[in-house]
Amino acid sequence: MDPSKIMTPATGSIGSRFESQASIDEAKENKQKAWREAYARIGQEPPPEEPEEEYDPRTLYERLQAKKDLKKEEWDSKMKLSNQWRGIDSEEQRFLMEKDQEKKEEQRKLEERDAEELRAYREKQAAKASQPIDTPPATTSSVQPKKVIPTKPARKDVKSLMKGVVVKKKPKPSTKGTSSPTKPISPSVGTKRDAPEDEDTAKQKDGDEVEEKKRKLSVTDET
Repeated sequence: MDPSKIMTPATGSIGSRFESQASIDEAKENKQKAWREAYARIGQEPPPEEPEEEYDPRTLYERLQAKKDLKKEEWDSKMKLSNQWRGIDSEEQRFLMEKDQEKKEEQRKLEERDAEELRAYREKQAAKASQPIDTPPATTSSVQPKKVIPTKPARKDVKSLMKGVVVKKKPKPSTKGTSSPTKPISPSVGTKRDAPEDEDTAKQKDGDEVEEKKRKLSVTDET
């Protein structure tokens, strides 16, 4: 750049401190020309020039606030519920249809199995209800009591029955006449032969009763 073209601080009035648009454009063209000549000397093509930013008359606060609002709008549109869902393609649709068909088939098999079990149960109950109930025949004859056969008493020997019976011999009358009165015979206690006459009579009666009972029993056995 030509050093003579460098702006120098104005020393005159206030109007001489500002540049016109023509001088700005001329300085820009001179700068681009010097840029191309420098790359031509080294044998390279100059890179494409970046477009200059347009002049924004807004203040810095206004420009930052505008950028913040723009980012907020982009975030809100991204997080909308309608943008979180997407449609399914044909492959996914076919897969879901196959799964739904398998589920319906399993449900149908389960229902058929339940219906079959219920039908078998009902048939079993109907067959059981149709069968006649076998009732045991009523026993009209009562249990006959066992006939008790009387046992024959063992015949006792007459000798064994008469054992212990003492028959007292009657005393013979004395032929000799004596003036002295006869002395009564007093029974002696503890001997069988000296038992009193009443005791002998009672025992004799007992023996007769025993014989009578034996005789009755023998007659009953014969009949």
